[in-house]
Amino acid sequence: MAYVYAQVDDLEGTEKVGSKQCVALLQQYAGLPRTSSWKEGKAVLGELTLPKGTAIATFVNGRYPNQGSGNHAAIYISQTLNGIWVMDQWASDTSKPKVSKRFLRRKGKNADGAYIDPSNNADAYSVIE
Repeated sequence: MAYVYAQVDDLEGTEKVGSKQCVALLQQYAGLPRTSSWKEGKAVLGELTLPKGTAIATFVNGRYPNQGSGNHAAIYISQTLNGIWVMDQWASDTSKPKVSKRFLRRKGKNADGAYIDPSNNADAYSVIE
């Protein structure tokens, strides 16, 4: 079951919520449980019927890693051939003082199969179930 917050556009420019970490935004608005319960669903890119407002994240071996960096969660807005638009918040990013949308480009994988810069790589995102 995917989690969806259909009013995602209303979040643009609002104050950050909770701990101001990315996960807090999804828990507040899309009703997500603790990250230990999250499972990896379908890849976002190429899933053209994905509803606007769907909760998405980066995963490693089917689970959200919940590390201090190198992973991220956001609310899906739309996609193009080159990447995805998301709504998100970052606790430590002073250039992003409020909840806002941004475009994540496709960056692919390293030779070892790991995603390049997964938090900012459209290829790395999957639906949260």
